[in-house]
Amino acid sequence: MGEISALPVLARKLLREKDSEQKLFVDDEIIRTRNPLGLVKWNKEQKQSDYKEWLRYIRIAACRRNIGGILAVFDGDADKFPAGASSPFCAATAAKSMVAAAAQIGAGKKFSLAVVFACVEYESWIIAGAESLAGKSFRDGRPVLSHDVTLPTHNPESHGKRWLEKNCPGYRPRRDQGALTELLDLGVVRNKRLRSFSRLDHAIDQILEAITKDSYVATP
Repeated sequence: MGEISALPVLARKLLREKDSEQKLFVDDEIIRTRNPLGLVKWNKEQKQSDYKEWLRYIRIAACRRNIGGILAVFDGDADKFPAGASSPFCAATAAKSMVAAAAQIGAGKKFSLAVVFACVEYESWIIAGAESLAGKSFRDGRPVLSHDVTLPTHNPESHGKRWLEKNCPGYRPRRDQGALTELLDLGVVRNKRLRSFSRLDHAIDQILEAITKDSYVATP
């Protein structure tokens, strides 16, 4: 998935803005998990959510050396949550439940954790800054977006990978997401006031604040 290469790029860009003292660094060995529906499932017999797989990944991340905090980012394009339940997906509800489950194994007391859902996909954040990409080129010479590209007129969070596939010639997520993120003007993205990107922005602020205060935070 392209997010595996793109998310570290985005996190580094955000930290360059926020963390002048370099209290945090981005771990190059990003942990790729399943999507939320593969991490949290509905136990029909017990009639409750099963967080076992989610907590397994949190334990792995919490064992990393020099950990400053865990930032868990997922696409928010699920229909139902947890997997196998009848309840419709809600990013805020899902994030709160995952943070609450992780608190049982030390989130907020032994390490910091922030859970963020992109709505609907990681590409939505790129599309929100599309005007800053118009006329630019990839390093291999391919155009990113033409100067006269028709920008989305509706909520950028309603657009995802298909918009880039249509407007970015030869777009391939694995190859191109990181490069697009590097070219992206985050100020343009912020001006769109996307709830999900604002949440990501704030999550990093919260982890940084916790480090400054020599404390921990668990935040959805």
